[in-house]
Amino acid sequence: MKRSKLNILKYSILAFVVIHTTSCTKDFAEENRNPYAATEEEMNRLPKGGAQLLALQKLIVPEQENSYQMILDLGINGYAGYTTQWMDFRSDYPVYNPRNAWVDYIYDDTFPKIYSSYFDIYRLTKGDKKELPLALATILRVAISHNFTDIFGPVPYSKMKAGNLNTDYDSQEEVYKAMCEDLKESVLTLKAVDINNRQYESFDLIYDGDMSKWVKYANSLLLRMSIRMASKLPTLAKEYAEFAVQNGVITSNSDNAQLPTIDNPLFKVTHNWGNSAINAEITEYMNAFSDPRREKYFTAVSNRTAGRQYFGVRNGTVAPTTYNLANYSKPNITQNSPICWITASEVAFLKAEGVLNGWSMGGAAGDLYTQGVNLSCEQWGASPGTYLQNTAKRGSLTDQLTTAMNVNFSSQITVSWADAGGDKEKQLSKIITQKWIALYPYGAVEAWSEWRRTGYPNMIPAAANNSGGAVSNITQVGGKDVGGMRRLPYSTKESTTSPAVMQKALTLLGGSDNGGTNLWWSK
Repeated sequence: MKRSKLNILKYSILAFVVIHTTSCTKDFAEENRNPYAATEEEMNRLPKGGAQLLALQKLIVPEQENSYQMILDLGINGYAGYTTQWMDFRSDYPVYNPRNAWVDYIYDDTFPKIYSSYFDIYRLTKGDKKELPLALATILRVAISHNFTDIFGPVPYSKMKAGNLNTDYDSQEEVYKAMCEDLKESVLTLKAVDINNRQYESFDLIYDGDMSKWVKYANSLLLRMSIRMASKLPTLAKEYAEFAVQNGVITSNSDNAQLPTIDNPLFKVTHNWGNSAINAEITEYMNAFSDPRREKYFTAVSNRTAGRQYFGVRNGTVAPTTYNLANYSKPNITQNSPICWITASEVAFLKAEGVLNGWSMGGAAGDLYTQGVNLSCEQWGASPGTYLQNTAKRGSLTDQLTTAMNVNFSSQITVSWADAGGDKEKQLSKIITQKWIALYPYGAVEAWSEWRRTGYPNMIPAAANNSGGAVSNITQVGGKDVGGMRRLPYSTKESTTSPAVMQKALTLLGGSDNGGTNLWWSK
C-alpha cells in the first residue's frame, strides 16, 4: 500500500475524536480543553466524512471477528459450501435450525451502523450525490445493503431517513432497482473526479483515494447485480450490465477490491478459536478436478489416503465424538491475509454469463470463462496447467475417519468448456461452479446467492434437517439443486418493535418468514 498503517491509524483516531467531540462555549473550551482532542484547525483539515467512510468499508465483509463469526461463519459460509461449524455449533445453522439470537444479530448489529455513518455523510454534503464523499458512501451503502437483501429479502432502502430505522421495507425488486440506479449515478460522479485528486487517500483502505478504481469497483458490483436480476428484469438488467462494462469494470488482479488486515477474522475463527473447518463441498469438487489452487486454499492433513490431503467436514454432520480437528483442512491464510470483496476473476465469469444472456460483454462466453479461471489461478499464485481440459466429475463423499459423514452423491459438472457441446445450460453450470470456487473464501453471500439462483454447483444434503419441515432437503431436479436454506428469517426485534412494518414486509416477501421461502430473484 502507498500509505503506512501508522498514517491510517493516525487519521482514524483523529476522525473518531472529531466525530465524538462536542462543542462548548469559547471560554469553557479554552480553560477545559482536552489536550488529546482534535483542534479546530485539525478538524478543518479532515475531508468530509472521512471517518464514516472508514467505518463503512469495514462492514462489507465484517472485519471485526465477532461480527464476522455471527454474520458469516456460523451459517452463510456453510450454506455457501466454504466452511462449516465444528462440534458445539453443528446443531444450529448447519441443520437449518439457527437460533433466533444469532439471526437477530445480523440485522440488529450491522444495519444501524450503515445508516449512522451514511447519514452523517449525507448531512455533511447536504444530500448532494454529485459530491465525492456521498458518491463513495453510496457505493459502500449499496455493497452492504446488497448483502442484506440477498440474506433476508425485502429490506428498508429507498424510504430510509436519518435517525429513523423504523421505516417501511422495499420489495426486493425495488431494492435492486434503487441500488443499480444509485451505483450508476455514483459512477458518473466519480468519473468526473480529477485522477490526481487523492484527498481521501488516508480514509480509503482499498484504493488509496484513487476514484478511477472505485469506478471499476462500482461497475463490477453493478454487473454482479445485473446478472442476479436478469431473469426477472431482462431489459433493465441488460441496460445496466452493458453500462457497467462500457464504463469500465475490474479486469486485472491489480484492481481487485481487498481490505488489508492485521487480525484477519477468518483466521481467528478457524485457526485461533477452532470453531469451524473447511467444508467438504469445496474440497470434494477441487479434489475431483485436481484443482491446482488446493494447496493455496487449504491446509493439508497428513492422515488421509494418497491424493486426499485436502479434506472437509460435511454440513450438519453427525457423530461429533469421533471428530478431531487435525483430521480436516483449514483455510490456508494468515493473520495478515487481506479480505477480498470482488475480483477480476469473478467479473470475467459475470461477463461470460452475460454473453449467454445475449449481452454485449466484449468477448465470447468460452473465452471469458477461460479468462476467469486463469485470473483466479494468477490471483492465488497457481499454475492452471491442463486444468481447463479436465473432464472429471465429483462423486460420493467417503470419509474413512468419520464414516457417519459418508453419502452417495454425483454431479455431472466438469471443468472442460468443450464437453458442454454448445449446451447453454451446461455452460452455465460450469461458469457458476468455477465462479463459486473463485469466490472462496470471502464471497460467501454471493456464492450462496448464486447457488440459490441457478442451482449450481450441485451440493450434498445436510446430514440432518432440524427445520421442522420449513426447509426441504437438497435434491437435484434436471441437474439443478432445489431445496436447502433459501434465506434467513427477519430479526425477532422487528416483529416486536414494528409489527405493522413487519407485516408489510412479509407481504412483500410473499411467503413465510422462514428458511424455506425463495427470494424474488430465485422464484
